[in-house]
Amino acid sequence: MRLSWLNNRFTITFGVIFVLVAIWNVYIGFHDHGLIEGRVIGPNGAPVAGATVTLFEQTLLVNQERGKTTTDAEGRFKFTGHHMHRPYLEAEKEGVGQFGPHQYPLYFQGEDLILKKPIELAPRTS
Repeated sequence: MRLSWLNNRFTITFGVIFVLVAIWNVYIGFHDHGLIEGRVIGPNGAPVAGATVTLFEQTLLVNQERGKTTTDAEGRFKFTGHHMHRPYLEAEKEGVGQFGPHQYPLYFQGEDLILKKPIELAPRTS
């Protein structure tokens, strides 16, 4: 029995596309919890406890606030359940400094975003 159809360029092309789509969907399934988390540090590199981190979503004309949280003693923050494609983060603490707003483009809505680099507050410029 000859299986020449397996060596056909159309079978190979669509087979590769099918495998790539399947892998992408598995990736999405493990990374779509709507989680955004990270750390806030000050200009000296130390964690900033009690900083306010605000989550914004870009709309057609403006950024709308979607959540607000305060950092813990280690400067960590977390948002859950977002369904955004382009979230913006802003952070500030009186007497320490501010950050942002900064956009974090994602590949798909609700993608988990774990910030590898901490958010660094810079002194306010007037």
